[in-house]
Amino acid sequence: MKIETFPQDDHQVKIEAEFDADLFEGYKRRAARKIAQKAKVPGFRPGKAPYEVIHRIYGEGAISEEAVELLIDEQYAKVLEESSVEPSGPGALQEIVSLDPLKLSFLVPLKPEVEIGNYKDIKLEYNLEPISEDTVSEFLTRLQKNYATAEPVDRPIEKGDVVYFKVTGYENDETVLDETPVQLVVGEDKNKDNWPFENFSKKLIGLKEGESKDIRHTFKEDAEEERFKSKKIKFNVIIQSVKTLTLPELDDEFAKSLGQFESMEELKNAIHDQEEANKKQEYEDQYFADLLDKYAEISTVKFPPFMVEEEIHHSLHALERNLKRENLDFETYLKLMNMDKEQFIETNLRPAAIRRIRNSLIIDKLGLEEKIEVGKEDIDGILQETAQMMQSLPAQKGKKAKSNDQVASDIAYNSISQLYNQRTLERMKALANGEPIEEKSAEPESATPEAATDSTATPETEVESIEEVQSSDSTGEEAHQE
Repeated sequence: MKIETFPQDDHQVKIEAEFDADLFEGYKRRAARKIAQKAKVPGFRPGKAPYEVIHRIYGEGAISEEAVELLIDEQYAKVLEESSVEPSGPGALQEIVSLDPLKLSFLVPLKPEVEIGNYKDIKLEYNLEPISEDTVSEFLTRLQKNYATAEPVDRPIEKGDVVYFKVTGYENDETVLDETPVQLVVGEDKNKDNWPFENFSKKLIGLKEGESKDIRHTFKEDAEEERFKSKKIKFNVIIQSVKTLTLPELDDEFAKSLGQFESMEELKNAIHDQEEANKKQEYEDQYFADLLDKYAEISTVKFPPFMVEEEIHHSLHALERNLKRENLDFETYLKLMNMDKEQFIETNLRPAAIRRIRNSLIIDKLGLEEKIEVGKEDIDGILQETAQMMQSLPAQKGKKAKSNDQVASDIAYNSISQLYNQRTLERMKALANGEPIEEKSAEPESATPEAATDSTATPETEVESIEEVQSSDSTGEEAHQE
């Protein structure tokens, strides 16, 4: 076999392999026998027709095509071995260069490569501000309004009223917004008050039930909705009802009415803790995204295209599942986005996929550089939790039991991987803030996520193994979120 390799710009390598004539001839004979087993050749039992007869009936092309498939199945691993190429995924036959002699061209994805510069010089202050009392008060006010009672009033609209109305939009005599029913709290509904333009609801103040009003607005080029961009629109509003809100008292009785709290103080503490956790999550999402961008600036990260395509595939499936829960289908979603599928992938999914893969590889590399490990105690705890969770499910038999085993393995592996990523990100944060790094003597039983896949356990107490299954959610800047 003669081998030539040609590195490609996209972190793949083209391998051209030329095979000995005798070897290919042997595969052609086997191919003819395989064809003979499927064919009905007059005068011969299945599989017994000689090579010459098959060749005469089906031709050289059919035999060679079948022979190439057989040869690739059995010789591809040897091609990789002799070329000293370590693939990161399945290669593909790119071209049959020639049949005499047989020369095949394969395109093979290489393993990702990551080189990080002097990352210890990267600085990014971690400064999470505490939750203020105003934040708790604002939450309580929103909660209070959610439990308010609305009563009809016979007076002009005031700020804070609940108003029901219908709105229709016109550009000259052309309808650009069909009659649409709307309900909002005037001047206080931050989400709805910006539609169809900012502070729209304040234009309703002073109107009464049954009255109508024309409201004109000129939209800028960057208007959110395509149909409004750079247009002068007349909105006709018809008020259907006006209600005033009666707010409940913020006292212990109100807290008890929620069913989980015994006092207003307990409710406030719960709100504080929840808002604090939300703020920390939001802050860290942005912090680690910014920090990983700094790492990317000093890093060289190479990976083959198939990794991006796989990530896009996973993202599409996740999006479709989420849309289904919202009773939407993907085609309708694309129409709302004013995009076709290809535009959506190239504009939204591909850049995000590349970023997640890049960040995930940087995290993995830093974990190795900093010798981040997950100890046996952590792994045993995760395995035990997974086993207990799976035991709570109904017992299955046959293929379903194997499926449950795989689910348990995936959950356990992802949990270990998430813990590993979290510890790596925490190390990144410590380095960026100049925090002292606690030197720990390596435990003989500690491991990286990959090493954890060698764990063994009895089915009664723990899952049997952890397969290396990495979901899109455990890669990139989202890794720490889980």
